[in-house]
This record gives sequence, C-alpha cells and structure tokens, in this order.
Amino acid sequence: MKKPVKKSKIPYIIFCPVLLLLFLGGCQGVYFRGQTEEKIVALTFDDGPHPVYTPRVLEILETSGVKATFFLIGRQVRSYPEVVRQIKAQGHEIENHSDNHLFYLPWLPVERMRQEIAGAQEAIYQITGRHPSYFRSPLGWVSNDLVAVCRELKLPIINGSVKASDVSLPGTETIIQTVLDKTSNGAIIILHDAGGVGRYRDRTQTLEALPVIIQNLKDRGYKFVLIEEFINIHS
Repeated sequence: MKKPVKKSKIPYIIFCPVLLLLFLGGCQGVYFRGQTEEKIVALTFDDGPHPVYTPRVLEILETSGVKATFFLIGRQVRSYPEVVRQIKAQGHEIENHSDNHLFYLPWLPVERMRQEIAGAQEAIYQITGRHPSYFRSPLGWVSNDLVAVCRELKLPIINGSVKASDVSLPGTETIIQTVLDKTSNGAIIILHDAGGVGRYRDRTQTLEALPVIIQNLKDRGYKFVLIEEFINIHS
C-alpha cells in the first residue's frame, strides 16, 4: 500500500504488497518473494561482514548444509576482507547492501545514490572478483528514483517477505517464532549478521535462533536456495 502524499516532485516510499516475485505498477523491479508452489526459501543476511558474528553464522550454515545470500555493506567489506573471502570460499552468495547503509539513501540526489551503490559494487569486486547482481536498500526502503537508478545499473532490488526484526533484540524465541509463522513457499527471509546501534549490535539472539529455524524449516520440507537461483528459476 502506498503512503498517501500530495502531488509533488518529492519521491514517495513504495510499500508494496508482499504477493509476487514479479511486481505490478510502481513496484516493478522490486522483489519480495517468489510466486511458486515449491517448498523453497531463500535465507539472507544483512549488514555484514562482521569479524565475530559472520564467521559464527557461517559455521552454523556449514554444519546445517545450507547456503545463504549475504547482502554486504561496502565499508564493512573494506574493513574485513578476510571474512568476505570466507563467505565466498564456503559457496554463499554475496550481494550489494550499499556502501554506508544510509537509511535516507532512497532520497539522496541521484548521483549520490549511484555512488553509494557503486562503492559497494567495487569493494565487493575487489575482494571476490565478481560484481554483485542484486541490491538491497538499507531498511528495505525504496523510492521511485532508487528503482530507476537500480534499473539503469541492471541491479534488481531484493527485499523480503519474512523480516524477523532481529536487530531490535526481541528475544531468541520471538525471532524463531516470527520466522516460522511467516514462512511459506517462496519466502525470502531476512536476518542480520551485523548492524544495529549500541547494545543492539549484539547478534547473539540471531545465532541462537538460526539453527532452530533451519532445522524446523527442513522438517517442514523446505529447501534453501540462493537469491540468484531463486530469481533464475522463478522470474
């Protein structure tokens, strides 16, 4: 649902219904979930890499035999390149989450917006030898201008249908229950291996919840796929 605004040149926030992989109207180019009857989900992590929490997430994924997609921040990539190499070495997907995670990015001047996206593209390329193929905006916020810039850069925007709000530290059980209650066929699940401010930087609850979430979804018959596989199969 769009937030009502008066007619003006100010770009509006897009609040798209979480319905289809292919979007309608102003939501075209923004992906929230897959339109599928298959029991597949994409597990994604935002705001890394982090020197402590990301390796622990990777350990859990390795033990569980699950691949995930990491949306990385450019400045973090430059600070912790060895963690980025570890993500790549273990076969996970690495995508763009902007250079500095500015929450107001969708309302920056267009050229500044391009710089934020391009900065993360280059930082990730320098470490992995691959330019990301997808972009996720900070906080999932999107504007008309951001959609246009990402379309110009050929970077589809990936949002998500299951947001556990783990950054706010709601409690391990709440994170688990939120994900399990909201997950259905084609879900894109958003968790965090970094981010937050002050005490909210602690990702212990996410680490505690992750193996339980994975096992429960496996028990329900779900298969975990990467975003690149997800989009290729169902676009």
